[in-house]
Amino acid sequence: MSTIDIVVPCYNEEEGLAHFVEVTNSVIDTIPQHKFRYILVNDGSRDKTYLVMKQLAEKYSNIKYISFSRNFGKEAAMYAGFQHTTGDYVIVMDADLQHPPHMFPQMIKEVTENGYDCCALQRTAREGESKFRETFSKLFFRLQNAMSETKMPYGAVDYRIMTRQMVDSILELSEVQRFSKGLFSWVGFNTKWLPFQTVDRELGTTTWNFWKLFKYALDGITSFSVAPLRFISCMGIVIFFIALIYILITLVQTIIFGIDVPGYATTLMILLFMGGIIEFSIGIVGEYLGRVFMETKDRPIYIIHHTNFTEDEKK
Repeated sequence: MSTIDIVVPCYNEEEGLAHFVEVTNSVIDTIPQHKFRYILVNDGSRDKTYLVMKQLAEKYSNIKYISFSRNFGKEAAMYAGFQHTTGDYVIVMDADLQHPPHMFPQMIKEVTENGYDCCALQRTAREGESKFRETFSKLFFRLQNAMSETKMPYGAVDYRIMTRQMVDSILELSEVQRFSKGLFSWVGFNTKWLPFQTVDRELGTTTWNFWKLFKYALDGITSFSVAPLRFISCMGIVIFFIALIYILITLVQTIIFGIDVPGYATTLMILLFMGGIIEFSIGIVGEYLGRVFMETKDRPIYIIHHTNFTEDEKK
């Protein structure tokens, strides 16, 4: 009998966590040939998520939990969960039931019978999603794939099952500023993609907004591509040649027609344009420099406040 760990990052999931476990258990009960264990990770929730976890752990013997000292982010929560897994296979999913547990049997079959190292879900549609957010999501995946050698299919989500070997490979990547979608693709391995349609969460409210998604997308681009830095270099060369041509034109006009004093508007436009380019360039360089700064601090990715893992169970 193979063992499967289910890693579930949680942030303010007080209302829906118990329901999530109940629904997932109903699916697990139909797969008796595998032994399942939950690893619930409380990412510094502001509600009573930690207390709900404790109650669930007292009720079900196959539930383990980790509670952070503060909010370190979903990426850190997933990493912590992976570090505490020992199963032959590992599933990672959200606790809001937008990642449907009823797909477990099909996902497990792909890695246990069909020879895949990973079976991941690819979102084809989402109920209630605005056109603006959908367009932004498509733009991100196109930019990411155009600028990076690490390719991700449109609609790729974190929900997936992985072999022990793939999880161990991901754990070797111990960078602080993580972008798991990219890491899953970067380590390689043979992945089966299954289409699915997400639905609105049944309980609780989402903590994601456009600004968080934008920063998340920016992390993804800067984590796996240096194309923006190369873009600055190319832009600098183009601006240099444009400036050279403008200088030659101005020089010829001066020789032929004499000094033309009027030119305030042109000069102002050039200065404003160049100032904007410089600020933009500094911003891009700053993003990369900031990532280097955070990595060189060598701070822990997360800090555990409470857990029901024993010392023998910890890695």
